[in-house]
Amino acid sequence: MKSFLMPDLSASISSTLVGTEANAAMGTRARLAVASAFGVISSSFVLLGASPAVAAPDYFGCTAGMLDAGIPQESAIAACASARYPDALGACVVDVSEFTGLAAESALLVCGRSRRPVEVANCTIGIHDSLLETPSTKVLENCGRSLLPDRYGSCVVDISDATEATVDTALEQCIRAGFRPWRIQPTL
Repeated sequence: MKSFLMPDLSASISSTLVGTEANAAMGTRARLAVASAFGVISSSFVLLGASPAVAAPDYFGCTAGMLDAGIPQESAIAACASARYPDALGACVVDVSEFTGLAAESALLVCGRSRRPVEVANCTIGIHDSLLETPSTKVLENCGRSLLPDRYGSCVVDISDATEATVDTALEQCIRAGFRPWRIQPTL
């Protein structure tokens, strides 16, 4: 008979030996399971990737701002719905019409064609604030035609301030400042 207080050493030794082999095998399997699980998790991060946070387009703000500026509802809906960045388009139209006194329809036409509507607004407002007393659609059109409206606005304001040139002369000279085909030499 076995006493409950006396441990069976032979069973304990054999179970320890078997347990050690089992533990070694289990440890290897556990390490493999952990490694494969980590590989699956890390590869899913690579496959899924973390995308940067991007603000959703503000169609409501665009449309509401244009309606407040006096744009007809159909035009505001069409312009905001087709804009890549409707909040920038709405800001351009509202700012140009509010700070320069130009018609909102003119601002919508120019801002809607521009890749950089906020820069078009900054250019137009900057030239009007610095140099003009009355609204000028020519300034708005030239800012809209420029590939770099901020730079164009700085050019017009600085040239007019530094010289006795009229605003119209500065507008024409700065819009022509970029590409000069008569200075290009053919390369053969």
